[in-house]
Amino acid sequence: MEQFYCLSVLANCIAGLILVYGTDLTKKTDSTAVVPAEDSGSGKNVMPEKKAAANLLDGKNLRLVVGILSVVVGFMKILLAYGGIPVLGDLLPAAAGLAGGAAILTEYYVTSTTDESFSLSENLQIFFINSRKYLGVACLAVALLHFIFPRALFL
Repeated sequence: MEQFYCLSVLANCIAGLILVYGTDLTKKTDSTAVVPAEDSGSGKNVMPEKKAAANLLDGKNLRLVVGILSVVVGFMKILLAYGGIPVLGDLLPAAAGLAGGAAILTEYYVTSTTDESFSLSENLQIFFINSRKYLGVACLAVALLHFIFPRALFL
């Protein structure tokens, strides 16, 4: 179905962008750290586009919506038969959507939980939190390949 093809490409692309360029919200920031003053002689910000893009991708509600959308679309891509081969036809986009969405939802849950005794298992911490940039690059690559080759067997 073309709708799930489009949703899969968009969800993988946005999830990949969030995982690569978004701030890791699980890192504890020190609020007492001294921030250096900007150089008043230059009169310009260094890279305002990067700061604006990072602020856009750091919204918790956006991450929740994109995480849920990626997981649902990834699950539906596994269930729907596209081109006659039910599972193999969309294996990589479905796996990338499930993994990217799970990483975003895990990060959202870790940052929004109020339980002080909560901690992730070591394997989940390594896969979903510590290697989030690699997972984001994989989501972006799969989205690009799936967009370029829509009828390929494993894409």
